[in-house]
Amino acid sequence: MAQTVIDGVTVIPGNGRPIMRDAAVLLDAVGTVIEITEGAPADDLLLVPAAVDLHLDNLVQRRRPRATVSLDHEAVITVLDAECAAAGISTVCVAARCEHSPRKGIDIADAAALAAAVEKLAPYLCCDWRIHARVELTDDGAMESLLAVLAASSRVALISMIETTAARSRFSSVAETRKFYAQDWGVSEAEVEAVFNVHAAQLALVDERRKEVAALALQREITLASHDDRTPEHIDEAFEFGARVAEFPLTMEAARRAQALGMHVVLGAPNALRGRSTSSGNVLAADAVTAGLCDVLCSDYLPSSLQSAPHALARSTSVPASTTIDLISSNPAAVLGQSSMAIEIGKPLTASLRRVRRDARDAHVGIALWRDGRLVFGRESPAFAITPAAG
Repeated sequence: MAQTVIDGVTVIPGNGRPIMRDAAVLLDAVGTVIEITEGAPADDLLLVPAAVDLHLDNLVQRRRPRATVSLDHEAVITVLDAECAAAGISTVCVAARCEHSPRKGIDIADAAALAAAVEKLAPYLCCDWRIHARVELTDDGAMESLLAVLAASSRVALISMIETTAARSRFSSVAETRKFYAQDWGVSEAEVEAVFNVHAAQLALVDERRKEVAALALQREITLASHDDRTPEHIDEAFEFGARVAEFPLTMEAARRAQALGMHVVLGAPNALRGRSTSSGNVLAADAVTAGLCDVLCSDYLPSSLQSAPHALARSTSVPASTTIDLISSNPAAVLGQSSMAIEIGKPLTASLRRVRRDARDAHVGIALWRDGRLVFGRESPAFAITPAAG
């Protein structure tokens, strides 16, 4: 019976278990790990648990590479799938934006169209694609859009509640909010202010919509998340509505309250990799991880950041790579109700093989990705080959 050997690798197994250097991993014919033994010198090859990405939100930019060009979802997803696979991501929760905001380049019809495209393409893709429905609570059509997403796809794994108002901005001042989004959306600062200054009649509907979204998530047994919480009171409100995930808490106080309530705290891998947030004064991933207040990293807008962020954190904090790897693998898998992603004897391999570039500290080159023992992505490398086992 055919077997496969992955030789000359450093294995970071996950679940806090010790790193194994200069190892060889033997797989049986269906990709189950038979043994992990001493192997050839590992040099710069790593075998790590595959990543589970709870929040990838870069389709607006990918679909509109030029002002007059709009690509369909299928064309973008098939290419983005290869990028995510090369980044070692086995499960991708892509953001479906349930809102209508032309200033941001978002059309409310796109959410259901994306959900339908994912449903159609999922069997043919390297990664396991899921939908993260981002519901803008200030939008009159948000609930209808969410229902359309749920009707179009059986793959909705996460619903998050967004409130785009001046009071809930992730920036500490109106001036900073205007400046950042004017550049990000390519509009004037006055137009940005118009988006964030939601009139009183709309604000009065936000709490009722929050209840509707929460009830729907509970009814469908879909994980519910809050978003951009600044205060412990924001966290308490979200928790009371049923949220068990706190995405991008803006302060350490909010993150601490979320942890105390048993919520999963999600921060951005780009934040961890760059050592800063795009919003000045907000939580730094490294500080939150050091304090034990972050248990999940997501790619946000940059899939490749999930490869490098655990290692950047291991260098900049007191938390070792044997633990930081769980921030992108077993911990987010638990949010989705998946089993541990750890590399273990007797389990089908779900892992990423990558080369660490010596000339670029945080650059990893993805070589192969296994999902449930199946090799779903691989590329030829003159310095490495996945080979049949001898005998």
